[in-house]
Amino acid sequence: MNEGTATQPATKKGEETRDRILAAATDLIHQRGYKATGVAEIVAASGVPKGSFYFYFASKEELGRVLLQRYRERQREELARIFPEDAEAIPTIRGFFEGAVRMQADAGCKSGCLLGNLAAEITENEELRKELAGTLHDLQQALAGAVARGQARGELSTDFAPEAAADFFLSVFEGSILLAKARRDPQALEASLSMLARYLETLRSVAASNPPAGKEGRA
Repeated sequence: MNEGTATQPATKKGEETRDRILAAATDLIHQRGYKATGVAEIVAASGVPKGSFYFYFASKEELGRVLLQRYRERQREELARIFPEDAEAIPTIRGFFEGAVRMQADAGCKSGCLLGNLAAEITENEELRKELAGTLHDLQQALAGAVARGQARGELSTDFAPEAAADFFLSVFEGSILLAKARRDPQALEASLSMLARYLETLRSVAASNPPAGKEGRA
């Protein structure tokens, strides 16, 4: 089966097999890239017969689409946990990037960011590009939402657009991940995080930095 849509698994065992294929594909694509990862390698890593791949996925492109959809679903759940609506903006944004630095350092800065890696490879495929763009948009919106809430609460200055700030954060950080990956050294990430933390402080509202007289020093 090489065209159309593959059969959806009807049993628990079928779901488990499909999940194994997806998990193996995610790991391989993250490590080697989308184009350098073949179906034969994916099925070998998942431990299922090659014929099973085409039962669950009509093509490698369909697998890529489903992989990104699953990643997006899980990312949305994680972002909702990381960016609660009542959290202070600057510590929350900084904490998100600190967590990303730890993940990259723990992995030896070898694989980089899965989304960043895919952005360099799959943009000529319009369907995959749209899935990837949507996943990155969710991340950008989570950051922009934290900024907008901080502005509404008076924590952050209001003389800049939240979406533009979020794009800047992501652009700087994705670039630092590429540097760390090339150097196999988390120093580039740590330096970017330090500068990002300093930049975030420049966005803090003057009113938030200087509380009204009489608010400090009370028993």
